[in-house]
Amino acid sequence: MFDVYTAPTRAFARLKEKPSWLLPVALVLIFNIAATFVTTQYVDWTAQRDLAVEQMQKRGMTQEQIDQAVEGMEKFYSSPIARFGLPLVGALVTGIIGILLLTIIYNVSLPMLGASGNFVRALSVVAWAGMALIPGAIIRIVLVLLKKSADVSTSLLLLAPNLKGGFVAALLAQVDPFAIWQLILAGLGLKVVFDLKGSRSYILVFAVWLVLTLIFSLLGARGAAMSA
Repeated sequence: MFDVYTAPTRAFARLKEKPSWLLPVALVLIFNIAATFVTTQYVDWTAQRDLAVEQMQKRGMTQEQIDQAVEGMEKFYSSPIARFGLPLVGALVTGIIGILLLTIIYNVSLPMLGASGNFVRALSVVAWAGMALIPGAIIRIVLVLLKKSADVSTSLLLLAPNLKGGFVAALLAQVDPFAIWQLILAGLGLKVVFDLKGSRSYILVFAVWLVLTLIFSLLGARGAAMSA
């Protein structure tokens, strides 16, 4: 299992004959859920409520409407299922969707690179490349516990701590060393498992990441603007 960290070429070579994905998918999801759980323990709900009230005031909502909205937020915060359960379910669902989305994109793109697609092998590459995210999750957990704050990051957002929203903030949040490590492993995995020549697999992986990053950053910025 640890070959993906110490000898990734050898690890991916084994997947050519015996694809496997369940163990790495389970581990990545478990650590992602763990990081989400720890983070939710330190979310400053009062600050979030105050920010929401400020945004509602900017939108010109009446005090009665604001009071009703605040009442709904208080009910949400007081419910352990809503406060902690929903983020955990969200982390699980988004993790699974992300793995499947990348697998589908890579698999349908392989013929353009001169290789025959194979969903299970592509899924195995995505799953094992995702193991690079586990050290990042562990570091985030440690940072949250040390700072006793949910406001931690391992991305380029660290370079702009006062940047709280907008396209640039959403974009910087996606540029993370562990995510880059994952991309490098995915490129290597596709190259080894599907016998691709040159750097075509890396170009595919980074091109897909760039397009998805721009899309999600734009959507995130637009959502923030609509709520402001």
